[in-house]
Amino acid sequence: MKKNKLSPIIITIIIFIFILALRLPTISNNPVEIGDMWRQADTESIARNFTQDKFNILYPQFNYDGPLPNYIQLEFQITTYIIAILYNIFGHSYTIARAVSLFFFMLSTLYLFLIGKKIYNTKTANIIIIIYGLIPINLFYSRAIMPESALLFFFLGSYYHFLKWLDDESWLHIILSALMTALAISQKTPAIFIGIPMLLLALGKFKLKVFNKLQLWVFGVLSLVPPFLYIIWSGKIAEFTFVSNIADKHILPKMFLSLKAPETWLFFEDSLPEEFTILLLVLSSIGLLTLFTKKELPILLLTLAMIVETLLIVSIIKLEYYMIFLAPIVALLSGKTIYFINDKLFRGKYRNLFFNVIIGSFIIFLGFTTSKIVEPKFEEVSPTINFAQFIDDNTQRGDLIVIGYLDPARLSLSNRQGWRANLNYYDYIPTGAKDEINYYVENGATHFIVHKNYIYGDKNYEYINYLNENFKKESFPDGYAIYYLSENPIQ
Repeated sequence: MKKNKLSPIIITIIIFIFILALRLPTISNNPVEIGDMWRQADTESIARNFTQDKFNILYPQFNYDGPLPNYIQLEFQITTYIIAILYNIFGHSYTIARAVSLFFFMLSTLYLFLIGKKIYNTKTANIIIIIYGLIPINLFYSRAIMPESALLFFFLGSYYHFLKWLDDESWLHIILSALMTALAISQKTPAIFIGIPMLLLALGKFKLKVFNKLQLWVFGVLSLVPPFLYIIWSGKIAEFTFVSNIADKHILPKMFLSLKAPETWLFFEDSLPEEFTILLLVLSSIGLLTLFTKKELPILLLTLAMIVETLLIVSIIKLEYYMIFLAPIVALLSGKTIYFINDKLFRGKYRNLFFNVIIGSFIIFLGFTTSKIVEPKFEEVSPTINFAQFIDDNTQRGDLIVIGYLDPARLSLSNRQGWRANLNYYDYIPTGAKDEINYYVENGATHFIVHKNYIYGDKNYEYINYLNENFKKESFPDGYAIYYLSENPIQ
């Protein structure tokens, strides 16, 4: 190594440290952030319920709508189970919970680096992971208490090992790819779209002989059967139905039809620039149009598959974090574009100087743009946090609480279970204040807690008036009130 130059591995390590350091200032944040408080609070509560009730990865539970056990049909709980293990060792800490997500994200960054290095070179791979670390959607969700980071790790790992298997056809890489594909699908079912480029690449190499490949049959069984069995299992045990059978209830009936809806394109128009920046969308579009070589075919096919996934799945669900599959694609294409521009425009002895100036300016501009987009999302929502703390301070473990909010974070963040009132969502819960409250009382509800008389959907104050007229009330500072449902109603 020359004295005036850093070795490539040192540069890569510095980039990894830089990516990690960007995420540390918010590592201790409460789950209730403006960016995504509902899903983070839900996820963290699953980890706590593992430690406090049933420490079994196959039995995840929510704090709503109903008492424990309240099993749910969600992703395979890898992230939350690891968090729960660490909670048992070190105690409850949001820093621990976020650190697990961040750990998975850094592993996903390693796999993206390996993919970029395999298809291009180390310098391009370094640019790719810098972009990957600065993409707004990644800067927020990489340390969110959610399964997205684990998804990215398994997703990119499965693809890398499949590409390696195409090179050497070793059992090690095909087994690793199969297992990581299964785990990716278990985190989010749309990860199954990664099978499209895998199948096309295998067909390109083996032609019709692909059907005679025992390794591919093993891959198919290992990658598809376990997540399929888990979906069946979790559906059978699920008592909480709000998130059950999402594909059947929401995705399949609207597939293709959602692309005709104006609100779909308004969602993409608003969300894509916010989650990826206009700069990266332009660079990745250029990168897609300049995928000239056969060596770049894996990136082209993966990109097209994820575009299809976005159009078919994200267009229906319309949740920003479902666009996380595009993050490595945007990073790969944008990084390739920057290196391509430098390689074509700058020659001679000043080439490295120009390259460093371009990269430095790019990082500064992208970092500034990303911070402006993401910084507001890190803000903690104090009213929700205070409400959850009020529940814990003024009730006992085992009490069942009713709240009047659609957003369940106040229950998820507390150490209590209960219901959300006046949703008119569940067929088995009666509607109307009297019948609904009687249902809660019959099922063990002890407290109805409100803040400033707010109850979701109670525009004419019929619900709050019924509570005032029929149950003992205790008022507290800051607008809180508790109605004691387990005591004799006021006559």
